[in-house]
Amino acid sequence: MSRFIVLRDRADNWRRPAVPLSAPVAPRFPEAASDPQIESVDLDPAGLRDLMRDRSCLTVAPVMPTRIVNPEPLDDLRAEDAVPGWGLRAVGADWTNATGRGVRLALLDTGLDRKHPAFAGVRLTTRDFVGTGVGDANGHGTHMAGTILGRDLGGTRIGVARGIEDLFVAKTLADSGMGRSDWFMQAVLWAAGADVDIAVFALSFDIAAQVEALTADGYPRVQANTAAVNAYRGNLRIFELVMQMICAAKGPLMLGAIGNDSLRVISPDFETGPAAPAAARHVLAVGACGPGPEGMEPAVFSNAGPALVAPGVGIISASLGGGLRSLNGSSMAAAHAAGVAALWVEQMRGEGETVTAQSLAAKLIGTSTRNGLVPGQTILDCGHGLIQAPKGRLD
Repeated sequence: MSRFIVLRDRADNWRRPAVPLSAPVAPRFPEAASDPQIESVDLDPAGLRDLMRDRSCLTVAPVMPTRIVNPEPLDDLRAEDAVPGWGLRAVGADWTNATGRGVRLALLDTGLDRKHPAFAGVRLTTRDFVGTGVGDANGHGTHMAGTILGRDLGGTRIGVARGIEDLFVAKTLADSGMGRSDWFMQAVLWAAGADVDIAVFALSFDIAAQVEALTADGYPRVQANTAAVNAYRGNLRIFELVMQMICAAKGPLMLGAIGNDSLRVISPDFETGPAAPAAARHVLAVGACGPGPEGMEPAVFSNAGPALVAPGVGIISASLGGGLRSLNGSSMAAAHAAGVAALWVEQMRGEGETVTAQSLAAKLIGTSTRNGLVPGQTILDCGHGLIQAPKGRLD
């Protein structure tokens, strides 16, 4: 028996077409509502074949491991050398009146240290998809939340959007930093159902762990590799379908950390593209940048091909137990981007603009800048540019 993710549409609008040439799944009525549902079921080969005869099953894929986008150590940057608030200044959060007030934001990560003073006064709505409670013994989710909306600590500002009052926390990764793809996709649907404006994640489908699990089950290495690639492709397809269905229903803007798999510190050639699910359609992949001798430049670890970049080197934010610590990673960049997106939601609504995932993404891309970036950076390096907070003043 193996565990599988099953995608259905309870509204019965999306179907598998008789001739799936242009798309494996499509809506019968493009303007009609959908109601995506993710199930996790144990099936043997016969059960899987029976399931695929069920027309209400849109698609199915093996559940696969996920892993946190781990913070990266940098040999030339000591934690004590990090400059508090440099990332906030880089994105312009210190010269806007927008605070994120009225914005609903979801964080899909390792949970949260609820007692941390950085979150005083924040209304928390939580959901545990792991089964251990939403507490954060890892610290990654707590650090990201601090950057997004954390209140000042001892005179140190850490949060981009300090006016956010409603935070939705989904624990989709265990304290070890490992998780499962079904936990993540169920959390995505939970966030969309909570009517949040923005959702952010910093995890990847762990194809290497899938290979190891299959070889441990007796698969020859070649077959394990092939099966893992198929699982990866299937999970990415399900996630993209979920996002397509959510976006059709005016769902949240989804931001994802692009990944920390590049090794430019060894060679400029040692870089890789966006990790999935940040690589999926309907997601803005955020890369990390940091200060260099000639200006802001891509972090040596950050994957290539982001939609946007944000500060992700030497970022000081909330630490477990009530303190502060410095971390490096595209997760830290995604947290900055989520905070800036919240500022824009408030700004756009204040100016009478309709906020959708599409209009918000267009605003973030259209207002990004290459000013301050090292000259010669291409779209593969920095995407459309460094994300920027709104410059206008709210009345």
